[in-house]
Amino acid sequence: MTAKVRDIVKILNDMAPPALAEEWDNVGLLVGRQDAPVKRLMVALDFSESVLEQAIRDKADMVVTHHPVIFKGVRQLTDGHWHTRLLLDAAANHIAVYSAHTNLDSAAGGVNDVLARILGLEHVEGLNGEHGNLAGIGRIGSLPVPMALAEFAGNVKKILKLERVAYVDGGRTVRRVAVCGGSGMDFLDAVREAGADTFVTGDVKYHEAQEAAGLGINLIDAGHQGTELPVVNSLADRLALRLTKEDYAVDIRIASEAPVIRFL
Repeated sequence: MTAKVRDIVKILNDMAPPALAEEWDNVGLLVGRQDAPVKRLMVALDFSESVLEQAIRDKADMVVTHHPVIFKGVRQLTDGHWHTRLLLDAAANHIAVYSAHTNLDSAAGGVNDVLARILGLEHVEGLNGEHGNLAGIGRIGSLPVPMALAEFAGNVKKILKLERVAYVDGGRTVRRVAVCGGSGMDFLDAVREAGADTFVTGDVKYHEAQEAAGLGINLIDAGHQGTELPVVNSLADRLALRLTKEDYAVDIRIASEAPVIRFL
C-alpha cells in the first residue's frame, strides 16, 4: 500500500508527540503537500544542501529531520539566502520535510534515550519528573561499573565515533550519569539536583564549564552533532517497523552527514 505524507506524519506524531515540544520550537510537517505519495523517505539530522542533494539524487519524496528546516520566521522565500533557497528547491522537487526537534528529545525512544542506551547506562529515568518517568528533556542513569572520568570520556569518544571530546574534572568517580543531546547546559541545576556526578552534553561554554567544576560535576562535551546523530539510525529503524506493520511500502534511507565542525 502506498503511503501519503499525512500517513507518515501521523506515525511520526505518535512516536514523538508534538505536545512534548518546547513552546519556542517549530515541529511537524514544515514543507510539502499532505496528500503527496511517499515511496522513498530519507532520515537526517539536518536539512542541509548535502542532504537535499542526496534526496534529489535518490528520488526521495520526503525527508525527516531532527533540527527544524524552518525555525525562525521566514520573511522572504527567495534564493537570496542559502536557507530559503533549500526550501524553494525542496518544494520545486516535490520533497516534503518533517522535523521532530525537542519533542524527539523528550519522547520515549528519542534522542536522549538512544544516547543513554548506547553509553551503557542502566535504570534510566527522566532528568526531571514533570511529565512522568521518561518524557522530558534529558535522562539520568547508572553505569554498571564505576570508572575514572578519563576512561569514561574515552568511551564516549569511541562509542560516538568522534575526533575528540572535551571534559571537565569535577573530582568524582563516574557512577551516576546524566545526558542531554545537543545543547544541554541550561539543565545543569537539574543535573545536580538529580544527583548526577557526570553530565554528557554538547556546546559547552567556558564559564559553564567553570560552573560545573565548582559544583563538583564532571562534564563531557561530546558536541551538538555528536550527541544527537545516533538518533537518526534509531528513528529510521523504528519508522521502518511501523510502516511495515501498517502495510505501507516505503523505502527508507539514511542521509550521509559529514561533521559540521572539524578539528586539526
